[in-house]
Amino acid sequence: MAEAAEAKEQSAGEFAVFVTLKILGVLISLYFFLFGLDLMGGSFSALGSKGAGNLFTFSDNPIAGLMVGILATVLVQSSSTSTSIVVGLVGADVLAVKQAIPIIMGANIGTSVSMAHAGDRIELERAFSGATVHDMFNMLSVLTLLPLEIIIAALSGEGGLLFFISKGLTNAIIGGGGESDLRFPSPTKEIVSPFTKLFLSKDKNTIKALSFGAPEALSCGTDCTKYCVSSDMSKAWKKVAKEAYETLIACNGTVSCDSGSCYTNAGEYFENSIETGRTIKGGFLKDAGDVAGGIIGLILSLVVLCGALIVMVKLLHSLVMGQAKKVIMKGTKMNDYLAILVGLGITIIVQSSSVTTSALTPLVGIGVLPVYKMLPMTLGANIGTTFTSMFAALAVMKAGSLQIAFCHLLFNLIGILIWFPVPVMRKVVIRAACTLGFYASYWRLVPLIYILVMFVTVPGVCLLISLLYSASVAGGVVVTILAVAAVAGLVYWWVRLGGCYKVVSQEERDARKAEIEEEMGETGVAEPKEEPQAESTV
Repeated sequence: MAEAAEAKEQSAGEFAVFVTLKILGVLISLYFFLFGLDLMGGSFSALGSKGAGNLFTFSDNPIAGLMVGILATVLVQSSSTSTSIVVGLVGADVLAVKQAIPIIMGANIGTSVSMAHAGDRIELERAFSGATVHDMFNMLSVLTLLPLEIIIAALSGEGGLLFFISKGLTNAIIGGGGESDLRFPSPTKEIVSPFTKLFLSKDKNTIKALSFGAPEALSCGTDCTKYCVSSDMSKAWKKVAKEAYETLIACNGTVSCDSGSCYTNAGEYFENSIETGRTIKGGFLKDAGDVAGGIIGLILSLVVLCGALIVMVKLLHSLVMGQAKKVIMKGTKMNDYLAILVGLGITIIVQSSSVTTSALTPLVGIGVLPVYKMLPMTLGANIGTTFTSMFAALAVMKAGSLQIAFCHLLFNLIGILIWFPVPVMRKVVIRAACTLGFYASYWRLVPLIYILVMFVTVPGVCLLISLLYSASVAGGVVVTILAVAAVAGLVYWWVRLGGCYKVVSQEERDARKAEIEEEMGETGVAEPKEEPQAESTV
């Protein structure tokens, strides 16, 4: 008995040590996550001030931004990572909030990539339906909100629905017009800045002076050129090169500017004293130069950011997922809106919506969790994953980064309000997922084809078409017409010429009709008395 008690005590002690080490690992990985964000911001500032920010001009096209968001998230397999990077880009003034919104939407779709486990045919059907219900919600939300965002932005000339609501929330927190940064220092930034400066220390004065751009040369008569310099530009210039600033030659009495100071040699001063200024003033990356140092810092920050988030998610998963699965099982018997809160809470704790949904998918496969019950939990997971971008925004402490984090949250909240509360709208999401599961159960390659088409081929083709418009509008129009015609032809063959019945016969559809309706939860929500045939949706 004494030996058993001693062994039990030793086991409890080892467990406590392992838990302590895991918690310590979470805190260390969190520190490196914040370090990665800080280093990324400094790297982008260095690159952007030297013109490398022009690499992101693709983001002026919302479709290109959406596709880049999808592809980037598919590559890193984490919307938390890609949205944190977007927050950093906005905080470093490389991306505007308006340009970043489509990328955030694309990140939501990209995180949906998942493969259902392969069991028997019925298990695969259930599991793949559960795995894709997340996809269907994200895709339908983008199809609803992105056109709305583009149309309102075109009419207002500034931004769309998400832009204005997020701007209002940001202004309410910051105060004033929301153009300034948050008025209190970021505690997380204070913690990681000393370590970041060992790698890269940016010269804020040079970066600010470069952000104004070169002064415009204005003609003031024959062989006469003047430069009108604003007071803010003058102050920034003086901080960078005070001695050279004293050599600026003021315009004579007959030549002046409507606003700001007038100089005759400001262009020469900018070329010699401002453009040649170093944006990286310290750290071991200083000797590499601004552009090379910025690129090295960016690559290093992305590696650290992704690695830290992966480690943090793994450790949190091992710490809490055992208890979380018990909560999930209880959530299957809860009200749908309480189930959303369960998904939200678990995702905030484990910091990954993919972890939450991957834990749910096997339960759907074995029939414990119906697809219509998985939907609210995945919606909660969608909201929970926005916590990372919020945390990143607070680490950056910029108005723009906070606004784009609010955009991420609002996209999911508005999408839920559109596609979840009304049973008819909810049924569209669930039926689409069940239809994919139905075809996957008869053709085992459907999951693989689905991923390659929806997350690689379609985003890649759409990105190429959108970029083609920049090179040739006529070429873009022709390729767009061809792509639309190809899709229309496929739909016509599928619906009118009976292509769907060549894939799965009418007899097989009839055999599975009752099971599909049950998976859709038609007994759990109010539905019309006469149900449409299952094959009518496919």
